[in-house]
Amino acid sequence: MSHLNRREFLGTIPVVWAGMSSLSQAAFSANDKVNVALVGCGGRGKGLGSWFAKLPDSQLVAVCDPDQSRSGQMADQIEKSGAKRPKQVEDFRTLLDGNEIDAIVIATPDHWHTPAAIMACQAGKDVYVEKPCSHNIHEGRQLVNAARKYKRVVQHGTNLRATPVYQKAWKQIQDGAIGKVLMVKAINNQRRALYPVRPDEPVPNGVNYDLWLGPGKKRPFNRNRFHTAWHWTWEFGTGDIGNDGVHQIDIGRWGMNLKAPNAVSCSGAKLGSKGDAQETPDTMVVTWEYDDLLYVYEQRDFTPYRLQAHRHDNDNIFYGDKGFMMVDRSGYRIFYKHERGPSFEAKWQDTPTHYQNFISCVKNRKSDELLAEIEEGHYSAMLSHLGNISYRTGKRLVFDPKTETFPEDKEANQYLTRQYRDGYELPQV
Repeated sequence: MSHLNRREFLGTIPVVWAGMSSLSQAAFSANDKVNVALVGCGGRGKGLGSWFAKLPDSQLVAVCDPDQSRSGQMADQIEKSGAKRPKQVEDFRTLLDGNEIDAIVIATPDHWHTPAAIMACQAGKDVYVEKPCSHNIHEGRQLVNAARKYKRVVQHGTNLRATPVYQKAWKQIQDGAIGKVLMVKAINNQRRALYPVRPDEPVPNGVNYDLWLGPGKKRPFNRNRFHTAWHWTWEFGTGDIGNDGVHQIDIGRWGMNLKAPNAVSCSGAKLGSKGDAQETPDTMVVTWEYDDLLYVYEQRDFTPYRLQAHRHDNDNIFYGDKGFMMVDRSGYRIFYKHERGPSFEAKWQDTPTHYQNFISCVKNRKSDELLAEIEEGHYSAMLSHLGNISYRTGKRLVFDPKTETFPEDKEANQYLTRQYRDGYELPQV
């Protein structure tokens, strides 16, 4: 496709997506495969594409990226694995017409997650959307609304929910092993690359840069705002709290069945990335306030080491009035004042469970069986966004969980949504 904007593009398709929500709802037979299209062929996209290409109930029939070199590499990878070579597409919107595609898997930069997911829902496609599901809080709620209105199966990419050890840990908490939990801490330790300031440059050959920008502000091409580096730019990413921190945030929220908080505060800084092109903080301490619990998030992107108390870069700690629990993807350990409590160990490995769960729900139409149904994804993404908003305003902010707004702060409310570039507005739900 040429560099059509969304408004021009829609005029070329003789179909009303909102009227197509009944598509893909026919029951699949036991032997039917779900036809999947991958949108976004970067690092995470390659992993997702590989899973959906080899699951017995799905087949990857199309790969899409504004960078043709990336979609080409993805198609090569699938073909070399022994599967049929998927079709290469530049503009994902060409996949929304017709019945060839049953489900869209979205692994784009954050600013495209919700717009692409809503368009897919309106076109009658089910959706697997990477974390965070939204670039801002309003988007997340609109995506939940779209899933409900168009009766779509929408799974969030917080795939640690497929790890069995967490259910065992939550049983310990529910049984009172550490007493009443009064504080939860989510920890995100990383060593992120630095991005020295560099000049703008021409758009590389084979890149539809206007489409890549999508809803974002028109800006000159710069590699510090392109592949991978977009994570650390407010216009396109959400910082590491939305990138990797959202996994740990999701785990702590899941363990205590937390939804939206009553208030948020944040201290953050660029400590390990001073002088580089990164806009988002590499170090953060966020506190979300609930009725009888504080939820704290710690982020350190400058640590080239694993803290000795942690078996992984990241984990969660639940502090009760009798003891505390450290839990990660390989198990949990409980500690009391003078003794070690129960523990469980099971070495973690990535499995197809989360992705197969999505495909199974596409076939049986039971969204309540999803491991990370989109409203759960929305709440975890919301906490990430709240931390960023508190950081950017420099304030402790009172939040209304019912309206998902800041009733006392007009400045903070401006961050609940964004300005969408003409032609790439958020679809109406």
